[in-house]
Amino acid sequence: MIKTFASIGSLKARITFVVVFLVLLAAGLVTYVSLHLAERQMRSVVGDQQFALLSSAAAYIDEDLVSKKSLLAASREQLVYADIGAPSAIQGFLEAHGSLRDEFFNVIALDASGKLIASLNDRRAVGDFSKRDYFIDTVAAHEGLISYPFKSALSGKPVVVVTEPVYDAAGRLLFVLGGAIDLQRPRFFGQLETLRSGRTGYLFMLTTTGTIIHHPDKQRILNNVKEEAGGAVPSTLAAMNGFEGTLDGTSKRGIVSLITYKRLRQTEWIIGAVYPVDEAFAPLIDMRKNAMVASAAVAAAAGLIGWLAILRLLRPLGALRKHVARIAEGSKNIDVFDVARKDEFGELSRAFFKLSQQRRDAENNLVKLSRTDPLTGIHNRRMFDEIFAAALERARRSGRGLGLAYLDIDRFKQINDTYGHGVGDQVLIEFAQRLKHCVRITDAVARLAGDEFVVIFENLGSDAEAAGLATKMLDAIRPDFLVGELVLAVTSSIGIAVDMGAVGAVGDFMEEADTGLYSAKEAGRNAYSVRLLPAALGHLPT
Repeated sequence: MIKTFASIGSLKARITFVVVFLVLLAAGLVTYVSLHLAERQMRSVVGDQQFALLSSAAAYIDEDLVSKKSLLAASREQLVYADIGAPSAIQGFLEAHGSLRDEFFNVIALDASGKLIASLNDRRAVGDFSKRDYFIDTVAAHEGLISYPFKSALSGKPVVVVTEPVYDAAGRLLFVLGGAIDLQRPRFFGQLETLRSGRTGYLFMLTTTGTIIHHPDKQRILNNVKEEAGGAVPSTLAAMNGFEGTLDGTSKRGIVSLITYKRLRQTEWIIGAVYPVDEAFAPLIDMRKNAMVASAAVAAAAGLIGWLAILRLLRPLGALRKHVARIAEGSKNIDVFDVARKDEFGELSRAFFKLSQQRRDAENNLVKLSRTDPLTGIHNRRMFDEIFAAALERARRSGRGLGLAYLDIDRFKQINDTYGHGVGDQVLIEFAQRLKHCVRITDAVARLAGDEFVVIFENLGSDAEAAGLATKMLDAIRPDFLVGELVLAVTSSIGIAVDMGAVGAVGDFMEEADTGLYSAKEAGRNAYSVRLLPAALGHLPT
């Protein structure tokens, strides 16, 4: 190389050649190193985004499985307390409960010997299921479980079965309920497709032993990845051994991808996401090629100018990296990624923006779940605290009246002790819905705990208006509650704290409403008591 430089005629030419060469090399190295650092940063961000989305998907499936187990457990409780034991009665019970058909592909009942005695989809079906693993394991464990995936003998479809054993008062097994979940049914895994990354990314699910539960290629469902051609890819083997997170790897189709894994809490299942690197880093890959060509052309024209031009070209990338750092430390929000640039930097920035939006939406969904009562679907205690604090502030600004109703179900413990917690839960659900539909659209209904509910009344014109609202709630609750074949007379006692001007503190409202509730109880239940703040103003009797 030195001899080549020395053979060039003039010193000026040699210096020019050396400068151009060194600038070209330096520009190439700087461009490569900068883009490599950016790729590492982007790989980390994309991996974190994928893991967040996958955690959201895992939480969704966990909640769906919990919901299905709870529904089957509730059906078991109804069968026990209704003393339903004859096969024909069980068949009728299954057919009468449409919610079971909504949640399961099929629901069956097996007697203590494993023989089929009822089937939701086909009452004529017969069979001996005593050798099935899920029946054997359920009997051995004395509790419900979620089976390993298998091909259903009744339907020929790949399924998993949620089981619930039913025992008599002496502890003898009467029969086993089994709810089959069709693994190819869009209702079960359909929500996951909205969380996949990019156009060609996809989600899949398998057991820790390698059996595929969900995959875009339906032919692979129920296959074991260890037994397929080529065996399991290394990243999947790592996940089966306990790894959670994102790895660089090659998919089964030989595509280099970012592959993320997350385990479910309810079962020994692993959910995975594949995001091809070519798509994930497409803006960065295109930018690398264009930047190297641009740096070579500028360096050939003039070394110094080319160097300065490279620095200028890389400035947007530096700004993007700063945005990532500031977002990580909380001083900026993701809107800084939504730029109008039409070059590679703009594409990369908008790609960050899209991924950040997906993560934010997933986090918002988790926040919403944390503010909702899982049994009744109305606001929980956390959401009530936030809503009531805002209502207090609005009342202080407007000078309008504010009320807080504190309710519980009369003799709810007796309902639980007599009919079981399954019936009690159904009463709570119906109670919440009646409250929600009888109050004004501006009122907020929340469940604090057990059978304790609250309603926030804003913009009250007078304490008499609060009394009218209490009467309306009692009237809505008074009609009989229908729980399965049970007809229950349910009533409620209500205490309402009202402030018509000088708005008190949260504790004042809760104390007065609680006092009013006990006044209503002492008055014989199925009644209300309205109390004005401050307490010295007394209260209005029912």
